[in-house]
Amino acid sequence: MPPPDENTTADPTGAAWVVWLVVAVPGLLLLTLTSVRRAGPGELVVVVRGDRVVRARRAGLVARRPVAERFEVVPTGPRVLPMVVRARTRDGVEVVVLADLDLVVEDVEPGTPWQPAARAVRLAEGTVAAAVAQADVATLVDDLDRREADWPGEVSRSLPAGTRASAVRVTEVEARLTPRDPS
Repeated sequence: MPPPDENTTADPTGAAWVVWLVVAVPGLLLLTLTSVRRAGPGELVVVVRGDRVVRARRAGLVARRPVAERFEVVPTGPRVLPMVVRARTRDGVEVVVLADLDLVVEDVEPGTPWQPAARAVRLAEGTVAAAVAQADVATLVDDLDRREADWPGEVSRSLPAGTRASAVRVTEVEARLTPRDPS
């Protein structure tokens, strides 16, 4: 068998460099870019695995494990979240209360369950619904200022540490004062 011709054999190191430069480097770069996030001003970056908080940072870089963990970005300033509460007063009148919840997230402790803003809104809606159920329709609007002052504290007690409701402002109250026609 004749010796191999020097011009027909491929250089194995050249092919490896091509694979390395075309496949591996972009893949590693993409993996790095999706695994690291910078916490910007006015935001808290939370790393969540399953439904638990793993890490949280207000400044600098935060890393996560791709696929197993995800980033959640939360503004640290007050956020105004709309609420719609449907309830029945003590005297049986159906009421719809439209309100705004001011929510402030100051910190999130690692190991705590991840609770997005939607859960805080549901807790606030439950607090307002319970207060509406204890009032008569005639006194509901009259006592609204006093009730609004109490609601942020009640809602904040049910939120995780580092999250608080700074205000609950009722914007509209609708009451159905005529009975529904059964037909």
